[in-house]
Amino acid sequence: MLHLRQSRRPKSRPPGKSRPVNRGKTVPGEEKLYQALDINGTVAFHALRCRRFLSFPEKNRLAVIGFQAPCRGLIFLLAGLVAGSLSVTQGHAQDQAATGPVYDEFQRWFTDSGLRFELLQTGDAKNSVVTLQEVYAEPHWSENSAMLKPAFSYGRMRATLYDDASDTLLCIRQFDTMFAEYVLTEPARNGINRAYEVTVRVPMPKSKVRLLLEERNSRNEYRPVFETRLDPQDYHIRRDSVTSHDVIFSLAEPGDPRTHVDVVFLSEGYTDEELPKFRADVRRMSDFVFSQRPYSEMKDDFNVRGVFRASVESGTDLPRENKYRSTNLNSSFNIFDLNRYLLIEDNHAMHRMAAQVPYATIVVLVNEERYGGGAICLDYCVCTTGHTASPMTLLHEIGHSFANLADEYTGDVAYSDVYPEGVEPVEPNITRQLDRDRIKWKAFLTPNVPLPTPESDESTAKAQQLVGAFEGGGYLTEGIYRPEQSCWMGSLEPGEGFCVVCREAIRQLVELQTGRTVSRPLPLDDNQ
Repeated sequence: MLHLRQSRRPKSRPPGKSRPVNRGKTVPGEEKLYQALDINGTVAFHALRCRRFLSFPEKNRLAVIGFQAPCRGLIFLLAGLVAGSLSVTQGHAQDQAATGPVYDEFQRWFTDSGLRFELLQTGDAKNSVVTLQEVYAEPHWSENSAMLKPAFSYGRMRATLYDDASDTLLCIRQFDTMFAEYVLTEPARNGINRAYEVTVRVPMPKSKVRLLLEERNSRNEYRPVFETRLDPQDYHIRRDSVTSHDVIFSLAEPGDPRTHVDVVFLSEGYTDEELPKFRADVRRMSDFVFSQRPYSEMKDDFNVRGVFRASVESGTDLPRENKYRSTNLNSSFNIFDLNRYLLIEDNHAMHRMAAQVPYATIVVLVNEERYGGGAICLDYCVCTTGHTASPMTLLHEIGHSFANLADEYTGDVAYSDVYPEGVEPVEPNITRQLDRDRIKWKAFLTPNVPLPTPESDESTAKAQQLVGAFEGGGYLTEGIYRPEQSCWMGSLEPGEGFCVVCREAIRQLVELQTGRTVSRPLPLDDNQ
């Protein structure tokens, strides 16, 4: 059962080194990104893009030591740039993303600002209703123009934007929601209605548009759930200033947001006096992520900023202990009655807070010592900062929220039919396919490796680094296969690292978002 609060928190808010992992030799062909990740044919339904980081044992968790860097102000603080470089992508990437035919197409239809739809999805496992609450103008649109119509099909939900006069397809947004996960729970199957916030962001159009929101069913077929038309000059669009008393600072800004991946860290459960701690936590967690492959090889492709807003109380909700905290974003453990599952319940407030800076992906840091975290595909990830495994938790969760990687571990979760039998998962790192000529990562397969691939003892597995099809993943022990025996999407062993397929999936997304030409674009879903 979902926990029910005894009382609601007030709506008013005050103003508010770890050694890099070396996985050994590079698998032949690793640089040829999507030769290996050959996603073709049916793209799977997957209602559970909301990611869990729940069942890793204590022995698999890693301690990381941080430091404090106290400083505050109501200005952008240009901190030391990662690797001290300002030029890594301002040549080739900018030529392709900020100029040329793709950018010209963007300029024809859009301005460089954004438009945010705040919606509410209500229902149970069989029925749902989507309603529009507010529409906001945003001052920034930092995403690469090549991502307007991405060559992949991820997420439970799809929003498509059309020019109203010509019906020209302008933009595709793919994402997941908390509701997409709720429908797989027992309360939803029993007909209990719940409501969850949904946010859709698109570039600001220059003329009238039509927004269509669609949802996948269990066979991966889209069905419309919401549609609206909008004139960008409509006075009903809220044009509130996004500036506030929040403290905004920069860790790294190597270049133009249009040719870089913009990451924003948001504070949750930090009081006014804990600003120095938040700064130190952002630095510590960010430094750890960018010390690990493949992020360490692409760190100059990322702009990294932090936004601090003081909460009334420190920490987060711990429902099983009957402890509730008044915090900005209404974070809580025990989501869907899973003790270690931590998510943000105020999705709209989170995006309003992030809108003060250019951003493509959100990381929420929760000021709590307990172990846990979570993520929503192509929206945000969240983790606590006070546990020894917190940096590893973030590394795992951002794999879900940024690169759409699946969990590779098995275990009990509060869901059913996450990956329906007979339907190929959409995520790049798990499959039901055992045909070596059709498996997603066929270019990375170890020569003559048997499929399925038998597991071996830990030392042998590390020595061999076989790429095959190891049974077990996506919470299932049978019928789902993963590329390597061990990977950070399945365990938190400090020396494991990401498997070759996960590394390449991350690289693919970075290259797409920075405007660089990838070795092979992802095929489009037949339904797209």
